[in-house]
Amino acid sequence: MKRALLLIGVALLLAAGGVGGWFAAREIEGTETVTETTTVSVTTTEEARASGLPDAVEEARTALLAAAEAGDYEALRPLIPETGFEYTFGSPVGGGPIAYWQELERTTDEEPLEALAQVLKMPYTLSRGTYFWPFAYDVAAIEDLTAHERELLAPLGPLDTVFVEGTGYVGWRAGIQPDGTWVFFVAGD
Repeated sequence: MKRALLLIGVALLLAAGGVGGWFAAREIEGTETVTETTTVSVTTTEEARASGLPDAVEEARTALLAAAEAGDYEALRPLIPETGFEYTFGSPVGGGPIAYWQELERTTDEEPLEALAQVLKMPYTLSRGTYFWPFAYDVAAIEDLTAHERELLAPLGPLDTVFVEGTGYVGWRAGIQPDGTWVFFVAGD
């Protein structure tokens, strides 16, 4: 009998739960659950180098250009490597590249810092692993230049003075290695 009463109690509890569930279901019938998701996007903008140069090369070019435009030989001094820097096709000059360029200014109509600024503002070329300014560094003959390239080179002087038949471009030119080492600034052949 206890067992029968226990079974009746369980049945009543289940029935009450079913009825309660039915009422609860009716209560929320027709309602809709809406979940909202908020997404936050964070955008950072980095200025791209228009030059396409490796960072070290662009940093060196920028430092050289700033010193040249300022006419500041002393700002160039720490950028010149102690060994392996080419600045003349002749023998090394006492006092090094800066003394040589200053002597050119005093004794000729050459303006090396102005020329350095001009070439570093021009497009470059990559040849044998070195970045060269101006782009005409590896152009063999005047005839190989487009009208636009001739216009770009105009600030460096008449083309027949910066190109030598059979040699190519011999005007002022600069070279920077991919690691940012300035390796030469020279004119002539």
